Amino acid sequence: MMEITERHIIIFSIVTFVIAIGLFIYLPFIGIRGHFANTKKQPLGTKEPFIATTVDIEKLCEVDVSENKWKYIVLHHSATDEGNAYKFDRYHRKEKKWKNGLAYHFVIGNGKGSREGEIEVGNRWKRQIHGAHTANKDINRVSIGICLVGNFEKDYEPAYNQLESLVSLVNYLAKRYNISKSNIIMHNQVVQKNTACPGKNFPYEKLMERIASLQSARTYRGL
Repeated sequence: MMEITERHIIIFSIVTFVIAIGLFIYLPFIGIRGHFANTKKQPLGTKEPFIATTVDIEKLCEVDVSENKWKYIVLHHSATDEGNAYKFDRYHRKEKKWKNGLAYHFVIGNGKGSREGEIEVGNRWKRQIHGAHTANKDINRVSIGICLVGNFEKDYEPAYNQLESLVSLVNYLAKRYNISKSNIIMHNQVVQKNTACPGKNFPYEKLMERIASLQSARTYRGL
């Protein structure tokens, strides 16, 4: 009887140890979405979301021409529930009659047209030419236009991976072109005709907090 009890105790101890190790490995991932956690409904993404941290942003932004002296980053939403760079480019060429096509330099997908968080690079960026993403031509000449697919004037915010990709992209561009936080703006902050873009649910303050945190960490490290 004593042998059986001791055997049970040993087995129980091993099982408890294995469970503890498993929890130790798993628990850090429970709060991984904490930076942009929200209770509002989000657009449905893909089953295999695109993860911004797996992308080499520097390589993605490489160009083969002389770089423009960019001074601003302007943030937009597409005001559509779905889409991608190709669809927007086609619309801007055929309907808007813009010979350079896609108004933005970058488009970040929401899982409906491209992968959630996928960063698509537009022709205007590759050629380092002005955008057509605001009604202010002076701003267009010196600003990088980034569009997130979705309508954030509705009852949802950008998808998680969209925001993670946006943070990575904006942080890199701001560092590369020495763009101050005050020059990272929403479309509705540009001096022009009234617009709601990028929508009342766009988490601008949270985004800027993330950017400030990354810049502070970089300064602390002396980079």
